[in-house]
Amino acid sequence: MRGFSDGEFAYLLEHDLARLATAGGKGTPHVVPVRIHLQPDRGMIAVGSRMLPGGVRPRRYRRDVAGNPEVSLVVDDFTEDGPRGVLIQGLGRVHAHGGDRLKPGYEPVWVEIMPVAVASWGIDTGAYDPPRSRPVGVTPR
Repeated sequence: MRGFSDGEFAYLLEHDLARLATAGGKGTPHVVPVRIHLQPDRGMIAVGSRMLPGGVRPRRYRRDVAGNPEVSLVVDDFTEDGPRGVLIQGLGRVHAHGGDRLKPGYEPVWVEIMPVAVASWGIDTGAYDPPRSRPVGVTPR
């Protein structure tokens, strides 16, 4: 995926659980665990939600993204060698259709995240070295 090192890309392929940070209309932060789906051919990351009984449910992160597209996504873990992870800052966009193609049983509504900047630690560097940060992808609005 453009802008990601081979190590970062491989790490993201191994992990599908992330934390998505958004901000509401008054700037109130919100962080929620989400499932991610890499879309390397489109240069983006998709976030979908499982269809729960009762149909499509409102999700705060989708409402936040619709009002303020700036998001952060963290995928991380801890090994015996120390912490490692990837922080992706990007622009989100809510789609009303297509989420059910990400994975069987998902809602049609999904969020596209276009990476703007990435930082990683413990992947291409030592676990306690400073993060490797740089701009990637699209330019913020």
